[in-house]
Amino acid sequence: MSESFQHQQLIQLLRKEVVELIPIGCQGLIQQDSSDSLALPPKTIDGYRPDIYYCFEDLLIIGEAKAAEDVERRHSRAQYEAYLRECASFNGRAILLMAVPWMECATAHNILQNLRKNIPGNYSTKILEWIGGVV
Repeated sequence: MSESFQHQQLIQLLRKEVVELIPIGCQGLIQQDSSDSLALPPKTIDGYRPDIYYCFEDLLIIGEAKAAEDVERRHSRAQYEAYLRECASFNGRAILLMAVPWMECATAHNILQNLRKNIPGNYSTKILEWIGGVV
């Protein structure tokens, strides 16, 4: 579950992006791991539960929010790898979204690019930068 204000804001940033990517009227299908959500992502991916999960028809979106101190952790890297593998195996359009504080954007980009070298597939990644404040 989300704990810090920063993590909660990063999840909200992810949710806003997902709403922009999905068809109108499908917002109810967004599953979100937060204390104010009734629709937790039910599925774990290699033992990890993403912060945001949307899968309908031919579109899969996995969203992960990381506070500054968590971006480079071994546990986080294992999550990213599991989520990228899930995206790579999806038969349709798959997107991994990652929300991080702005000062961690380059680090997150480098980590994902290095992982992508070993996980080929037709999927995309996008890093969302949180500058601070309320989303």
